Amino acid sequence: MTTYKGIKGLSLQTVAGDPGTIVDGLIWYDSIARKVQGSKTGAGTWASGGAVNTGRVGAGAVGASNSSALIFGGTDGSGTAYTVAESYDGSSWTEVADTTDSHMYCFGLGTVTAGLAAGGYPNINASEEWDGSSWAEGGTLSDARGLGGGGAGTQTAGLVAGGYNNVGTCETYDGSSWTEVGDLNTGRNYGVLGGATQNTAIITGKSPASANTETFDGSSWTEVGDLNTGRGGMGRASDGSKTDFLVFGGTSNSALTESFDGSSWSEVNDLNTGSNETQGSGATNSAIKAAGNTASAGRATTEEWTVASAAVTFTSS
Repeated sequence: MTTYKGIKGLSLQTVAGDPGTIVDGLIWYDSIARKVQGSKTGAGTWASGGAVNTGRVGAGAVGASNSSALIFGGTDGSGTAYTVAESYDGSSWTEVADTTDSHMYCFGLGTVTAGLAAGGYPNINASEEWDGSSWAEGGTLSDARGLGGGGAGTQTAGLVAGGYNNVGTCETYDGSSWTEVGDLNTGRNYGVLGGATQNTAIITGKSPASANTETFDGSSWTEVGDLNTGRGGMGRASDGSKTDFLVFGGTSNSALTESFDGSSWSEVNDLNTGSNETQGSGATNSAIKAAGNTASAGRATTEEWTVASAAVTFTSS
């Protein structure tokens, strides 16, 4: 008879109940329930987080989780541009050093200790680098651009694409200068761009509302499966990729959240409060939605996205 040990080369761990920490891929024998159990990814959920000190729309955002994030720039919703930057620790926001230039509707990429603010509305070409405590001028964009909705990659290997008036050009950053690369198939403003690296970047949505999605391989863009609901002004999990990506909110203060698996989009749990022109960062299992707009002003609300692993019992079929 084929056994688990014969296949995997090791025996099942026996546990009285569940292991202390459940992560995907665990298999164990529950001596209390007398059942073989394992773990799988549960459904993601949104929960309220600490309010931003300065409510805003069109800010840049970076971060690797819902307990470590940075937002910067933006506007109050009436056209007044901000230089205010704030960091998040999982419960509250704290003001940090201001950006040198105002970057409303800019591109944000990188990490909370090595971030980049690039461009902004009305189409500026300045970029600034963040080192965890202060901002310094970075390289000048080849094409001035704003209304981007996020960037991809890192401070020394970054990517921006699209922008105001449905710009279709794209540029990469090497830590000092910007270089134009392959154009988008569909130019767009209010699209949302993300990806942990340049070569895993993905862009989707635009205004007027569109479901079009494209992925980047380092030199060219390829159209892939459309969003279920076309919209612009979304937030995203910045550390996602073209095979694992999360977007939320958008046009008409949408609450929709969608997840991408590399070929198609699936609707998952909605935001608690719909929001347009919102900011997003983090990973697909630990993201944050910060700020956004109301009918007349910048929103200060924060929501945290969490996907937890849960125990399941194996049954024969």
